[in-house]
Amino acid sequence: MPDFGRNLERETGGAAERRRPGLRMGRPGSRGIWLILALVLVAGILWCVGCSKGDDTSTSGSTSSTTSVGRQSGDVQGQVGKALTVGLVQITLNALEATLNPSLPSQRMSDQPPVAPGATDSFYQAFLRIENLGDTPVRVDGNDFSCLVGNSICVIDVTRSGPEPRSLLRHASLDMLLTFKGPAGYEPVLVYRPPWYDGVIRMSRPAETTTTST
Repeated sequence: MPDFGRNLERETGGAAERRRPGLRMGRPGSRGIWLILALVLVAGILWCVGCSKGDDTSTSGSTSSTTSVGRQSGDVQGQVGKALTVGLVQITLNALEATLNPSLPSQRMSDQPPVAPGATDSFYQAFLRIENLGDTPVRVDGNDFSCLVGNSICVIDVTRSGPEPRSLLRHASLDMLLTFKGPAGYEPVLVYRPPWYDGVIRMSRPAETTTTST
């Protein structure tokens, strides 16, 4: 009689032997898939880190460029009627003229009575506005002004000038009336040497142009 048990064992064993190579071939494929997934994950992490560094660099660059403001310096020339921005301060000289009867400000720098001018003296008055455009308070003092009249430097007449010194906050402005006494017959030049600026600010009236007709 045929030995069905042995035949079944041989068939079962043969099938098992035939299945073993397939199992061995599937393992390297699985490892390859996991390796690809790992590489994709690492590449994604590196890309995110690179983007983060790029954003930090651009942010730090823009911050340093906006916060680091260099202080201006040097002599500056301005004209009557034109706003002049020096550093973070805007100066507008509305008028600069000679007069025999100077006006008095509503708030004078000194309570002493004004002294009458001499026979050869004349008064020069400047009407100006100063505005602080920055965040740091700016000290404005009329004693920091002088007037160049011919070859003479004339100091401020505190009895005819005002108001008193004060500090200007951001976007605050101050209207000033400054009076100088000097020799008559010259074109005045207002000179400003504030402590917050490294230089001299000079302001005068524009030169008059004459036209000739033929």
